[in-house]
Amino acid sequence: MEYQLENENCFVCEKVFEGNSEQAVDLDFSLPDYCPDIERILKCRICPSVMSKNISGDRLDVDGVAVIRLYYLDSKKQAVRLCEHTSPFSCSFNIKSSAQDLTAVVKVKTEYLNCRALTPRRLDIHGAFSVGVAVYAKSQQDYCTSINAPDIQQKKHSELISCLSGIGQQQFSISEVLDIGQGKGLPESILRSDFSIDIESAKALSDKVMLKGEAVLHLLYVTDIETGSQDTMTFNIPYTQVIDVQGISDISQNDIKLEVMNYDVSLKSEYDESSTLVTLDAKICATVFAYNERNIDVIDDAYSTEYELELTQKNCRFSHISTMPDSSFSVKQEVKTGDNGITKMIDTWCDSINSICTNDGNSLSVKGKVNCCMLALDKDSIPFYAERPLEFAFKPDIVQSTGDISADIDILCKSLSFRITGDNTVEFKADLKLSGILSESKTNLCITSASADEEKPKVKDKNAALTLYYADEGENLWNIAEKYCTSVEAIQIENELTDDIIQAHSMILIPM
Repeated sequence: MEYQLENENCFVCEKVFEGNSEQAVDLDFSLPDYCPDIERILKCRICPSVMSKNISGDRLDVDGVAVIRLYYLDSKKQAVRLCEHTSPFSCSFNIKSSAQDLTAVVKVKTEYLNCRALTPRRLDIHGAFSVGVAVYAKSQQDYCTSINAPDIQQKKHSELISCLSGIGQQQFSISEVLDIGQGKGLPESILRSDFSIDIESAKALSDKVMLKGEAVLHLLYVTDIETGSQDTMTFNIPYTQVIDVQGISDISQNDIKLEVMNYDVSLKSEYDESSTLVTLDAKICATVFAYNERNIDVIDDAYSTEYELELTQKNCRFSHISTMPDSSFSVKQEVKTGDNGITKMIDTWCDSINSICTNDGNSLSVKGKVNCCMLALDKDSIPFYAERPLEFAFKPDIVQSTGDISADIDILCKSLSFRITGDNTVEFKADLKLSGILSESKTNLCITSASADEEKPKVKDKNAALTLYYADEGENLWNIAEKYCTSVEAIQIENELTDDIIQAHSMILIPM
């Protein structure tokens, strides 16, 4: 006999594909005619960016460009020069998933780079960068809530879970004309730029979420091509953007990821020598995962009071998602600059942040390194470049629970300041912001089918209405009731018990 099950379902966020493609960079490169000869290489960087990503069927295509930026000293050792080379790239991933409405998150990262000057005008460059992708889908998970039969006893527990209500992804642009203003040198060319974006608030409405935050553009630019004199400027750009997310509401817990796909900065002074205007065009991709809380009843075990019951079960993993409180913290460290000393800092920036999040059972711990970069003048007033890591350790203030806790975190460097403390020492201070989501996961065995052989009924003692049973402390009424083919409720009523566990060695009456 097959018993009828009552099933319910919830939607979960399933990562259906994760992959990585390494893109090689091999260049035998000669400087353009307008670039002066190389005296010494300061730094060579690969700056990959994504121009487009597209899912068609079971195929994900990613197109982008990799810009090789060479910073070097000219033959007079007076000025920092920049030479750029741009190479397009394309890569494809076979997703092999039957799920519909897939959403892809793409991240690019430099792996390594070696650069050497063969001649004052010729370079040998070898390196690689990686394109990492994660593809998500909204998947349905079924679970049994009840077995409909009068002879079936069921043990249930309640679970607070987060159901995925919707996934939304949308690209938007930030286009601005910015003014360096008077009192600073007129920009003639851009040596280096950094662009980052942060979310300050997210207000969910019906099927939409409004993001508010700030984008930051930092420039190191040349004010005199002949001498190579530089200046810096930082722009704080507020933005507001509405993202469509089907299923989101004002009670949703939201995991929001922002990707800076690509950006371009140019000077108006290229056409007007007296202009102090800068144009910015940035493309951002926002991905929103919206979750709604729900209490569900899950059957842990079942038996029949009449027949031997055969159950089939599967592992169901339920998660409860919560937004980690935004946390700001600072890391300060004094570093050595080198044997040639330091007299002036030209520019500083955070190149990358590497972190790892661990759970020791009582709290989460985030450890990592901030890679601080500096362009400065030594004791002979010759520019030099150096990188120094700042180590940090931070424990977010979260509430622990009995489940398996994991965290998906992002760390943003809000600012990087410095103080020259000696002839060859600098104290760096990085102000960091940590944000992300916490996921508490539990695995339950969920019943998928229940059947009994009616020709093999359970043997019961029908000569007595009650059976005396001497219970030990800590025994579970569920096990006792199953053994005597009765119910937990019947034993509780007969003995005026409220707990499921026997509190002390005692005699109890079991109705037959």
